[in-house]
Amino acid sequence: MREAMFESLYRQHHHELEGFLSRQLDSRDQAADLCHEVYLRLLNTAPDRALDNPRAYLFRIARNLLIDHRRRQTPDLIAIEVLEPVLICPHACPESDACQQQCVHQLTQTLGNLPDRLRRALIWHRLEGMTQREIGERLGVSERMAGRYIAQAVTRCQAELDRLDIAVT
Repeated sequence: MREAMFESLYRQHHHELEGFLSRQLDSRDQAADLCHEVYLRLLNTAPDRALDNPRAYLFRIARNLLIDHRRRQTPDLIAIEVLEPVLICPHACPESDACQQQCVHQLTQTLGNLPDRLRRALIWHRLEGMTQREIGERLGVSERMAGRYIAQAVTRCQAELDRLDIAVT
């Protein structure tokens, strides 16, 4: 009985569902993959009772899968890449070792003064290459909060380097 319902739903809504997904994704291949995933989810989680509105149920699964797909496409909830070049010492010139040492000293001091969570998040992200998700798991916070910790740490370090720049000139 369940297989018959599944087959009927597939025949009735497959093209419409795939069209919906391809408009959302701008890729027929990804839409086809997600469409198949919708039917796999339906097959694995289909209720034993008859659905009141099977089409709506299919499209709800599709919307949820689209949300998951988009989350996987953009794992960095806070645009850390934009902040990457920020921690460049304002005096980064090879002929000025003293200036470089001053910047390194200031960054070391700033890192030491950061709250523990911010410092660990920045070090894990920058030096160990951990993702926000991994950092969040280690710290016991959400992925988004881990991204905020990294962003706050970068901002504070940059502010100290900016302050150093003002003091030197």
